[in-house]
Amino acid sequence: MDFKKLRYFSEVARLKSFSKAAQVLYVSQTAVSQQIAAMEAELGVELFYRDKKNVRLTMPGEAFLQDSKRLLKLYENAVIKAREVSSGSEGMIKIGFFSMFDRDVIVPVLSSFHQGYPKVKLSIVQCNYEDMKLNLLNGTIDIGFYFQMESEEIEELKVYETYPQLCVNRNHRLAGKTVIQPEDLKAEQVISYIKNKEQSDYYKAHHNSDNPLFSIDKSILVENMDDAVMLVSMNAGISFLPEITNFINHDQIAFIRQEVERIPFNVNAYWSKDNTNPVLYRFLNEIKKKYSL
Repeated sequence: MDFKKLRYFSEVARLKSFSKAAQVLYVSQTAVSQQIAAMEAELGVELFYRDKKNVRLTMPGEAFLQDSKRLLKLYENAVIKAREVSSGSEGMIKIGFFSMFDRDVIVPVLSSFHQGYPKVKLSIVQCNYEDMKLNLLNGTIDIGFYFQMESEEIEELKVYETYPQLCVNRNHRLAGKTVIQPEDLKAEQVISYIKNKEQSDYYKAHHNSDNPLFSIDKSILVENMDDAVMLVSMNAGISFLPEITNFINHDQIAFIRQEVERIPFNVNAYWSKDNTNPVLYRFLNEIKKKYSL
């Protein structure tokens, strides 16, 4: 049984006429008659009573019509869904984030993308650096956000760049400052990051060796920004971070303009060159639109 036969049968049943069904289907009456005859032969039952004036469904035809309508509707929906998935307007995109800053930058994109493509499911996971690269390459995630990643198998899109501010607890002695100068940081505990090779290379490329940060206490080391923010919220130290709009308690944490550290924070998008998920490319277009890339 094919869906062409079901379509012909449904139209003859609806219009009670072979000739009218043929007109609607843009085929000859003979073609319709042949398809219905083939269907009856396949089923082994008569579907219509035929006379010179009327075409009526038999009792088996009535029963068959109900299921035919459901099958045709399922088929039509399946075709629509397949086309939407192929175009990227339906499906799923799996997104990996490294830090709260990446999430902060991409949240507006997630919101506008969801409004534009409500049928697309968003799957969001937190990844460390090594997991993110591996997950991109094995297809566990479609796109990941990080500040610096190198791989010949991965594509990169530069999304956003900003310079750090000093992140302090609201009860810290520096919280009332409007601008932080190098002399303000004497004897302060600065929370800094454990760096992999790519991070270290990036840091050295942007860092001035005369920068006073080399003379201050950086004995608290963390792997990601989330841990730095947590320690600042406990007033365990201060940290140079990009200003974060979401995901932090602004009643507890302040960001202050500073003239000490000038290493930029980047948010870059990464995805495997082999990724063929059409939703991914819709999402990339949404990023480009949001940040005018």
